[in-house]
Amino acid sequence: MPLVIRDAKFDSSGNLIYTAKSSGFLGDTPLVNGTRDPRLDVDTAIYRFRVLCGSNARLFKLALSNGAQFTLIGNDGGLLETAATVGQIEFSPGERLDLLVDFRGLAVGTKVMLQDLNSGWNLLEFNVTRQVSVAGAIPTGTLSTITKLTSPVVTREFSFDGMSRINGKVYDINRIDFQVPFGQTELWRFKTGGNAPHPVHVHGASFQVQSRSGGRGALFPWEGGWKDTVLLQDGETVEVLVRFDAYRGLYLMHCHKLEHEDMGMMANFEVI
Repeated sequence: MPLVIRDAKFDSSGNLIYTAKSSGFLGDTPLVNGTRDPRLDVDTAIYRFRVLCGSNARLFKLALSNGAQFTLIGNDGGLLETAATVGQIEFSPGERLDLLVDFRGLAVGTKVMLQDLNSGWNLLEFNVTRQVSVAGAIPTGTLSTITKLTSPVVTREFSFDGMSRINGKVYDINRIDFQVPFGQTELWRFKTGGNAPHPVHVHGASFQVQSRSGGRGALFPWEGGWKDTVLLQDGETVEVLVRFDAYRGLYLMHCHKLEHEDMGMMANFEVI
C-alpha cells in the first residue's frame, strides 16, 4: 500500500495555499494520500507500506504510538540486503521507505497511530477491525544481493551553499558543471555550512552511502543499499560512491527542497 506523506496549508474555503519562504514552505496540516485525518481499517496481519516523503521541505520522523517497531525492508532503490528493525525513521523530501507493520496479536478495536515525532502530529490511524489468520511471516535472511561499489577513481566535492548555490554557483541551464566518464566509480562528498536540511538528489544513477561525519555523525539503516536521495544536515559531510553505467547524456544534481532548487541549488553534469 502506498503512503504519500506531506504537509499543506488551507484557506478558510478549504483551498490549498502556498506561502513562499526561501528556507522552505512548511504547512500546518498533515496529509496522507491527500487526505486529512485519515484512517485505515486493518486486519490482524502484516502490512507492507511503500512510503514517500512528498513535502516541500519538512522532515518527518515516523513512529508508531504503541511503541511497536517497523521492519524496514527497502528504500529509494529497492530491497535492502537484509531487513532492519527500527523504532523511528526520519526521512526528507523525495526519500522512500519500504516498511512492514505487524498488527498480529492486537485485539479487534485497537487503534494505533502513525506519528511524526518532529511535529507531534498524528498522521494516520490504523484501526484493527478484523481478526484473521493468514500465512506469511516477517522475512529473515537475504532479501537482495547488492554488489558493493569500490575503488573510486575520482573524488568530487560539492558544497551546498546558502539556499541557492552548489560550489558557489547558481544553476544555469546552459552550463555543464562537470563531466563523468561512463562506467567510472567515483566518490562524491557532499557538505554544507548552513541553511540545511538539504536532501541531495542525483539523477541518472543510484549511489551507495559510505559515511557521515559531523552533525548526526552516523549512517542509518534506511540509508543502506541503493539510494538516489540522501539527507545532508548542517555541519555534516556525507560521502557516497556512484557509478553511471546505464546511459550517457546530461543529468542533474540538486537539493530536493523545492524552494532551494527553484532558487538555483542545482548543477548540470554530463556522463560521457
